[in-house]
Amino acid sequence: MTPDTVAPARRVPHRHGIVLGLHLFNALSAIGGGIALIVGLIDIPSWVAATGFPDLYFPGVILLAVVGGSSLIAALAAGKRVVGWELTSLVAAVVMGMWIVGEIVSIRGFHFLQVVYLVTAVAAAWLTPGHHPPRD
Repeated sequence: MTPDTVAPARRVPHRHGIVLGLHLFNALSAIGGGIALIVGLIDIPSWVAATGFPDLYFPGVILLAVVGGSSLIAALAAGKRVVGWELTSLVAAVVMGMWIVGEIVSIRGFHFLQVVYLVTAVAAAWLTPGHHPPRD
């Protein structure tokens, strides 16, 4: 295939800034939500009984440390444009997606915020630039 026949790469304006913003949003939301679960600011709904957790402390720790932490690391790496920031972005997006899917399955319920966070995870993964080998 000659360079003239190669389709131009899909370009999203300000892609890097959008990915950075998505990870910051996810980080702040997950860290805030994790703290709220840990300290008991959120009432224990009846559906928690179906999850196997006696209370919301351990899910709060996971939300804070793993989900929020990975998103924060991805945001910091993207903000500083460190080598490999793309990998941290993809990992954080996958972690958020897995958290949301796991949450939906474990609580056997659905909330509109789950859609918001699933969309942010997919958008962050989709907009994260991939490695493209140089053309000959």
